[in-house]
Amino acid sequence: MANFQITPSPVTVENNEYNFSNLYLFHTPLGPNRNQFSVTSGDAATGLGEITVNNWPIYDGVGPSAAIVARAQGLHIHAGNWSNVFSIVFEIQRFKGSTLEVMGTSVENGEYAIVGGTGKFAMARGVIYKKFHEQRSDGNIIQLTIRGFFPGLKGSPPVTRVVKIGPCGGNGGVVWDITDTPTRLESITIRYGGVIDGIEFSYINQSGQKRTTGRWCGQGGMNTYPIVLAPSEFVKEVSGTIGSFNGYNNIIRTIAFVTNVKTYGPFGNQRNEATPFTIPVQNNSSIVGFFARGKLYLDAIGVYVQETQF
Repeated sequence: MANFQITPSPVTVENNEYNFSNLYLFHTPLGPNRNQFSVTSGDAATGLGEITVNNWPIYDGVGPSAAIVARAQGLHIHAGNWSNVFSIVFEIQRFKGSTLEVMGTSVENGEYAIVGGTGKFAMARGVIYKKFHEQRSDGNIIQLTIRGFFPGLKGSPPVTRVVKIGPCGGNGGVVWDITDTPTRLESITIRYGGVIDGIEFSYINQSGQKRTTGRWCGQGGMNTYPIVLAPSEFVKEVSGTIGSFNGYNNIIRTIAFVTNVKTYGPFGNQRNEATPFTIPVQNNSSIVGFFARGKLYLDAIGVYVQETQF
């Protein structure tokens, strides 16, 4: 016999709002790189009944450096209009494996309804606004803005902490550090010549404010290289070499930054006698800031790592 039971729960909830903008869905029905496929044919006169499965990638931009944020995986059925039912499956580290469950008509314009979600977006509701961006020979690019909310259970959020790792290098110079806790790394600027002369970076702190350190260590170096991280890009490793230069021992001769998108560097001048170093982070973690030692050159570098435990 069926049993329908509803019991009071002491668990209270609060709504979390999400607002994702400047995302781009690549709808490519034609050509060798097509990302949808018809599995049934429709009525010859009306087109009714055709079913097509889709695996549309969603990027954080449209240029060559754009990274995949998620994939829209599901199907659409011709029922007088194209009716879409699919999951947006996130691939970026921050939301990896979580989904938004989507329904709606058309692909190029109008709105989709968000009717559910899983993972970090469990029980989500919301709307996806679509705007035609570009027509290509094999399909179209659609700009997406995703807005909505999902409930969060009070008292059971994922545990996030920021820890310091390092530093790697020598003991010369003075200490350089930040005074608040970083949560996201926004940009890095390296000044270098034969060695790493200085470093500067910007980050978002726990209050959601953007901070910029200003230049740390020396003012020399003939080359400047700015790194601006994309919205879904994060640093997962810092590596380089430690050696001597102009009478200074155990300083950072070269440095490179590895993100989930690409590798920046190495910067500086590699020498055979230099000692390599690597500071990697584990899954569900990212490098969100730095601390250092140095004066004329960058003597040592350490990292702030944000770890999330579910």
